[in-house]
Amino acid sequence: MKQKQFAKRWGTCFVVVLCLMLVINLLWPDTKESTIENRSLQQFPTWSWQNVWDGQYQSSISTWFADQFVGRNVWIHGRYLFLKATQNKKINDVFLAKGQLIQDSAKPYWSQINRNIKAINTLAQNTGIPTSFVLAPTALSIQKDKIDPAAISYDQNAMTDRIDKKLDTSIQTVDVRKRLKKHAQEYIYYKTDHHWTSLGAFYAFQALYPETKKSDYKQMLVSNSFHGTLSHTTGSVGITDSIHIFVPKNQPDYLVTNEDDGTQSRTWYHSKAIASNDQYAVFGNGNHALVRLEMDTNATGHLLLIKDSYANALIPFLIPYYKSITVVDPRYYYGNLHQLIEQDQIDSMMYVYNVNTFIEDDSLADCLE
Repeated sequence: MKQKQFAKRWGTCFVVVLCLMLVINLLWPDTKESTIENRSLQQFPTWSWQNVWDGQYQSSISTWFADQFVGRNVWIHGRYLFLKATQNKKINDVFLAKGQLIQDSAKPYWSQINRNIKAINTLAQNTGIPTSFVLAPTALSIQKDKIDPAAISYDQNAMTDRIDKKLDTSIQTVDVRKRLKKHAQEYIYYKTDHHWTSLGAFYAFQALYPETKKSDYKQMLVSNSFHGTLSHTTGSVGITDSIHIFVPKNQPDYLVTNEDDGTQSRTWYHSKAIASNDQYAVFGNGNHALVRLEMDTNATGHLLLIKDSYANALIPFLIPYYKSITVVDPRYYYGNLHQLIEQDQIDSMMYVYNVNTFIEDDSLADCLE
């Protein structure tokens, strides 16, 4: 009898608290964005008979309550601290490493991977344009010693080797793994983000141009308060990154044109991003369908760079070596690539992807075909 009364009281208290939180949420102003998760939050939905009838209104209310729950950020951080304290080694697809967050390897879908490889080979064969291919490993491959030795994940090295072997023999595969592994203990990957740092991109660039030295560049700190995508995913506490940029001491003048909106800039670096929630956008102002760089150099080459966001930190190193660089992100580009090659007088092509993006990409083949 006492147990039933106890359970009834606690049940009543729970309902009262839940109703109270609902009232508070209704009165509390909605937040438009989550700085922790770096995404827009569901606003209170507009009521209509049609939305109620098809269930959209009920679904939106549920999402709104979850997104706008008072004290939500505290719960997100609290969950991370609890899981960390209870020796959890992973949150979603992110390993909780030693002072660092490391993204797990994506599951390979070889039907799509093979389709992408076939499209790359066909374009190289049909155009005859010299092509290079850079498949960047993520931190999981290079800094695996930082995660639990018992952790199970897909083998990035095996996937990279298999992909390289499937590429046409005319395509130069640039293996950056050895150089990155040599510098694995340095700050070559962000601790809260899935990208490599400018230093990591520099070591990868040395695989393309071995004669370059760090002393050829000015290294400048632009942020010491960067929280990247993995931090947003886990709600991590106590881990912060810094962002450095590398500027060649013999930097040529150049013009960057974002063909998405026609805006132009005299630098690849976007300083306003440092004050935003997406500080990695300091590199090229984020990802865009088509960007053109025109350099005032003695170089004569016209490069087509087909890439994901890993290339954003690599592009500054390429600038002095070309007359122009046409940058295409297949995830957003819907133009005719063959016409673009002819229009921009492309005489060399380069692919720069990280392993995870490449094996998941379902837009690359469509862009190339």
